[in-house]
Amino acid sequence: MPRTATRFALRAGATATVAAVIIGGAALPAQAATTDATQAEGRLLSGSGSVDLDSVAALAGSFGATAPGGATAGQSDPLDLSVLNSIGINVPGGIQLLGQNGLVNVGVAGQVASTDTTSAVAAAGAVGADGAIQVGPGTPGTGATVNLTPLLGDLDVDGVVSELTVGLGALSARAEATRTFGAPDVTTDYQVAGAQVRLVSPAVQQLVTSLDTTLGTTDDTVNAAIGEDGLTTDLTAALLDPVTDAVNTLGLGVLTLDDTTAQLTADVDLQGALATVTQQPLTDGPVTIDLSSGVVTIDLAQLYTLNDLPANTTLLDDATINAQITGAISDILTEQLPALLTTTLTNALDVADVQLVVDTGVDLLGADVAGLTLTVDTTVGDLLGTGDGATLTVTGDGILGPVLGTLDPLLQPLLDSTIVPALTGILGDVLGGDFVADTVQTLLTTITSTVTALDPLLDVVNQLVSVTINSQTAPAFTEPTADDTGATTVRAVRVQLLPAADLATVDLATATVQADPFAGIAITSPEDGTDYTVPADDDTTSVPVTGTAEPGADVDVTLDGDDEGTQSTVAGEDGTWTVTFPGVAVGDHEAEAVETIGTLVSDPAAVTFAVAAAPVDPTDPGTPGTPGTPGTPGGAGGAGGAGGAGAGAAGNGAGTGSLAYTGAELVPLLLLAGLLLAAGGGTLVARRMRRA
Repeated sequence: MPRTATRFALRAGATATVAAVIIGGAALPAQAATTDATQAEGRLLSGSGSVDLDSVAALAGSFGATAPGGATAGQSDPLDLSVLNSIGINVPGGIQLLGQNGLVNVGVAGQVASTDTTSAVAAAGAVGADGAIQVGPGTPGTGATVNLTPLLGDLDVDGVVSELTVGLGALSARAEATRTFGAPDVTTDYQVAGAQVRLVSPAVQQLVTSLDTTLGTTDDTVNAAIGEDGLTTDLTAALLDPVTDAVNTLGLGVLTLDDTTAQLTADVDLQGALATVTQQPLTDGPVTIDLSSGVVTIDLAQLYTLNDLPANTTLLDDATINAQITGAISDILTEQLPALLTTTLTNALDVADVQLVVDTGVDLLGADVAGLTLTVDTTVGDLLGTGDGATLTVTGDGILGPVLGTLDPLLQPLLDSTIVPALTGILGDVLGGDFVADTVQTLLTTITSTVTALDPLLDVVNQLVSVTINSQTAPAFTEPTADDTGATTVRAVRVQLLPAADLATVDLATATVQADPFAGIAITSPEDGTDYTVPADDDTTSVPVTGTAEPGADVDVTLDGDDEGTQSTVAGEDGTWTVTFPGVAVGDHEAEAVETIGTLVSDPAAVTFAVAAAPVDPTDPGTPGTPGTPGTPGGAGGAGGAGGAGAGAAGNGAGTGSLAYTGAELVPLLLLAGLLLAAGGGTLVARRMRRA
């Protein structure tokens, strides 16, 4: 039977109330956006400051973006070094920033951007066409060189630094963002294969000049002292008698010596020995000093694990690390150099040639009949050590010429007995004490002053440049059409020139990615609490379920947890989907939907609804029955008494039809209808409350 307007009003009001509570309590997810879901940008060179590199068209990066359900996009651009070297960009003061002779030079590298509906990949630097980081050389300068020498004029650094460069090995950066139903999964990686600060120090150059001058003066002083007149007077006197005795054993007559002289010379060359010290680089940990050129090199790869640094690590900004550098410079100059000088000067002195030449005339009966020369060749080391290396050579002419073979053996014993001890005493007096140690101590004063001059070295470097590895601050695209919201950026290296003045910020190898969350699953129809009506309890109906999800996502909808009856579909390009459940029986039901994208499965969305049979309306009285046939009247009383009631025949009480409809029957029926209506309303309210 048809339901009444009252019943319809009650049911419609209850449904509207439940729907209002659900919609007001949690807004449904929007359909998949038509804007880009993934974005990627790889850029080798970018930056800001007084020069905006991001606006230089020739330096534009590779950019790709994909909308939900869109096609794969992206670029892979190798960069031509000749093009980069031809870009003339000047900074204030007329200094060229890029180009062949600019402040910043970079090697050939690539830029990659790739996006699809699920992820974004960006890379720059030493990367392959697919964005994978390629292992590159760690030799500083193969990746980039920052020449800071033109900026030195802005600082008062005379005597400390005259040239300064920062060299970097192969550089690369890579970022990947993968979409999820929440925040994207983002990974970043970078490569800085090597990093080196190289500078020329006038203080070191001056040190070598000072050492050279000092040792040259020392050589002159020592050699002059050894050859000084009169130094060998005693030695000459000591040789007269034994030499006279020796020549008189030859049977040539009574011979005497006349005009005997002795000349002692030495060739001490400490200055020449210094070159062997200055030509070899001296290294302590991360610092190497080339004394011959004044070049100081700081190998930052020995101070930092360059490819495993926390985000935004600024090099040479840590007091502990800087103390290591300062300590290494001091160790090289005040420990290694003096020790090396001591060894080198000792060796040079040991091998310094010493020669004694004794000349005498030989007279016979007052006539000059011959000449005799005694030559002693030795070294300072031999004389001050064992003396085993000294040699005596005897030469002569006149009457001695034929008998020199006999005379020589007679004079050789004089070498050890007289000559070497005398020379040892002479050199000991000239050199005095520990000659080498005293000389090095004199040099150490000059060396220490050089260490003091280099003390502000790192302050100078930090005033000129700030080098940040794995920079991830202020993530942003340089592509003007891109949306930075939720972006992630990784830069292999960020270089800031004259940081205090913000002259220029140069980013080397930058990768930026962004990925939106996948659209969550939502059921838009039926609304929660919807009622469907069938004519009778054993009837069924078809129930369509529609909703939204990520375009292209697989959608599975189950009814009442019946996995075997799951309805599956794919969300359309606009993100909408529909499935239909046939033959849904009378009762309360719950539809639950999930979406699957690759291996990701969303949280479920669910709604409840009911299917009910149309109820009987108690206010309808139905059609009255046909009245029954009246019974036969009873007969007249018996003749026995007048007016007495006779035993008449009984009337037929059961009529042959229904009684006539008078309306009196409505009263109990109306009471019953009221009771049923009240009970039905309570049931409906209870059911709605239970669903809520």
